[in-house]
Amino acid sequence: MVMMGLKLTGKLPFKEVYLHAVVRDAHRRKMSKSLGNVIDPLDVITGISLEGLHAQLTYSNLDPVEVERAKQGQKSDYPNGIPECGTDALRFALCAYTSSRV
Repeated sequence: MVMMGLKLTGKLPFKEVYLHAVVRDAHRRKMSKSLGNVIDPLDVITGISLEGLHAQLTYSNLDPVEVERAKQGQKSDYPNGIPECGTDALRFALCAYTSSRV
């Protein structure tokens, strides 16, 4: 958009442009609700079993092939589920991750 704006109007369309990394899972797949490989922050706060994670996939609108792939990824990444971490731990982790990437 910046290059096209310069070419067509001779002006910058934005004063500031922010770049960010694409978040990927442990298997190098883009994290996406449509792939079933995202984690609900509430599950990090309160904890969830592996069976609970699988149940969330069952009630989603994912293709059956993607459901099985997501279940295998969950089984590999969270064999015992996600332990309860609490709100403060989640906030701290998000702030620490964000500030270390600037």
